[in-house]
Amino acid sequence: MDNLLPNLLSFPPHPPPPNPISDYAYDQGIREQIDYVRKLADSKLLQQTSGGENVLDVINPALNTVPYTFILLANISALKKGTKGVDMEKIWGKMTTFLGTFDPRQIRYLGEQLSTILDAVASIAVTNRQPWVALAPIREALLRLDPTGTMLTTSHLALVRLALDSHTYNPVVPVIEKFILYFPGTTNQPKPKYICDMSLNPMQYITPASGLTQKLKYQDVLEYFLYSGMVFIGLRNWEGALQCLENAVTYPAKEGSVSKIMAEAYKKWVLVGLLQEGKLLNLPRSTSSNAAKQYHTLAKPYETFAQIFENGTASRLKAEADQGLTVWQNDCNTGLVLHVLAAYQKFQIRNLANIYSKISIPEIVSQTMSAETGNKLPSPQTGEKLVQEMINQGELHATMSTSPGQPAVVTFAVSGPILTEVEMQRELGAATERIHALTKEIKQTDRMLTHDKDYIKFIQKQRKNIRQGSTGDQGISGADMDWGGDVEDEDIMGGLY
Repeated sequence: MDNLLPNLLSFPPHPPPPNPISDYAYDQGIREQIDYVRKLADSKLLQQTSGGENVLDVINPALNTVPYTFILLANISALKKGTKGVDMEKIWGKMTTFLGTFDPRQIRYLGEQLSTILDAVASIAVTNRQPWVALAPIREALLRLDPTGTMLTTSHLALVRLALDSHTYNPVVPVIEKFILYFPGTTNQPKPKYICDMSLNPMQYITPASGLTQKLKYQDVLEYFLYSGMVFIGLRNWEGALQCLENAVTYPAKEGSVSKIMAEAYKKWVLVGLLQEGKLLNLPRSTSSNAAKQYHTLAKPYETFAQIFENGTASRLKAEADQGLTVWQNDCNTGLVLHVLAAYQKFQIRNLANIYSKISIPEIVSQTMSAETGNKLPSPQTGEKLVQEMINQGELHATMSTSPGQPAVVTFAVSGPILTEVEMQRELGAATERIHALTKEIKQTDRMLTHDKDYIKFIQKQRKNIRQGSTGDQGISGADMDWGGDVEDEDIMGGLY
């Protein structure tokens, strides 16, 4: 191995030259190195140094990602074959460390190899019945590859599936909270001259041709949004869940047809909307009229339940929940329905702030009802405990004070939580950064649409319909949207009751 190391470590030059090498020189140099390493047999890559060291302990993956990648793959292959002397724990550690330290520029040339390592990490974790241990390494790899998180890949879908299988949700939030703007295989996009250009948009270097992702079917995209929503539901992050589910609900479909995944997403969207806003939300304006009609038909029990939540009594809401138990169970939404029942009285308490500035706990108990039981709370102590929990969890902007021999009094905050000057500056700075990033992405998507044949046809069709006076559905044309497969659903909230 000692005689190979000089060539293995020859690129990129280290220490870096005073003047950074051009993209052209970088592209030429890394391609030559990949060709050299690719021709080496696994037996050579598995050799130890003259000092008896494993070469993975010698090479820094952050500096020399190319040789490290191929040597790591040789070790993974040997591990699968059961080769003696290959320690699984050691290789596991090397894989997970690599996924968090590889050079984001070099890895663009190693798409197939990175995908193989990601698959190996997921496979080993599942085989050992510990799928949760693969979440952090895969998350780190995705964010190193694309810090913006705007490009959806096959690894994104694998990540949320692992999170749901393991009931471990927090590790994947940094990935699923990113807004997806691009999908693999976008047509009519100019090919970049050099993929090492660090100013490239992720859709220009994360492509099926690069091996960094595979093409995604529309079912894959819908599943990602649905599963991401289910992860947020598991975390009780209703705002995040609402956004992800809405992405599935409003997904473009041929002639406004609704697939099974979209229908499942809509049912959960209705319930999550109650938990977040306390009412049946209107469908986004981007929803086609045909799709809206199908949603209303397919999710009639959910919309009825939501309307009672908004305008009915606690006892009637409980009765509707009991009557629809089979529906909720078949859709794996029983846990969410129970959360809605628990939220009913909380929204009543919050709404009291529209009437009172101060109110005693006994008055709150007398003026609100629990939809979980259909009755008032059994005692002021129970009401005090509920209000204190709401305050502690940030669900109620208020303070509670007590006096000897007197009932506790709740004082509602005038305008929610008050931010300090430092917190306000931090919020404004973060908002400014988001606006700048969004402006950049809007310009990019505008350029994409300008060259997209399907979009041009769609605009032409719209203009023709307008000229002819048509007011029919303007759904975007695309592949057949009938979904024939089954998605394994799960009642994310069921285990909490």
